[in-house]
Formats: sequence, structure tokens, C-alpha cells
Amino acid sequence: MNSTGAVRPAARHAALAGVLLSVGLNAGGQVLFKAARLAHPDASLPMLFLYPQTWLGFLVYGLSAVCWLWVLTRAQLSFAYPLLALTFPLVVILSSLLFAEVVTPLRWAGVLVIVVGVSLLART
Repeated sequence: MNSTGAVRPAARHAALAGVLLSVGLNAGGQVLFKAARLAHPDASLPMLFLYPQTWLGFLVYGLSAVCWLWVLTRAQLSFAYPLLALTFPLVVILSSLLFAEVVTPLRWAGVLVIVVGVSLLART
């Protein structure tokens, strides 16, 4: 960022890459949390803390937070934060592929709206 608050193109690309990494890690953490629940459907909430999928989910989700802090040192929050919405489509896609969750056409339409919105924001 320069003295006027404008972000240099190289810094913008690095920030965008960081946001995308954070999105991927965030989605990965969510998938691992779901995997822990599916592997142990009858476990109480406290019992879920005994399983490796839960702890791996926390680790991956925590790495997402660390990556996000790095992004915030390189990008304006008003640019970076809306891009986190890409987590929603990624989780929907992964849920469909990994857990055979049924995604209705209306839900896919919502995912498309999110992707179009994020694309517009990323161009600003």
C-alpha cells in the first residue's frame, strides 16, 4: 500500500493469493469437522474432541486464521473480506463430492450469485 492508500498490483496479487489460500484452508477445516461428525454420529459434542479429524479440522482452520492475519497486513479489509464468501461455493462443492450431499438447483443458483458477486468485487 502506498501513502495514498492504493495497493500496488504485485501486493494486490499476493493478497488475493493469500485470501484464496485462507478460503481453501477454511473450507478444508469445515470438511474435516463434518468428517469427524460423520465418523462418530452418536458422539456427544465433548466426545468429538477425542477424535483426530476434529483436531485436524482445528489445525487447518487455525492455519486459515493465520493466513488471514497475513492478508490483513497486505490488503484493505473492504477488498479482502468479501472474497471470503468464496468459502461458501467451495464448501457446497466439497460437500456434494465428499459427502454425497444433494445440492438443489436453487442452492446452485445461490452459489452462482455468490461467485458473480465476488468476481465483481475482485475487479474493484
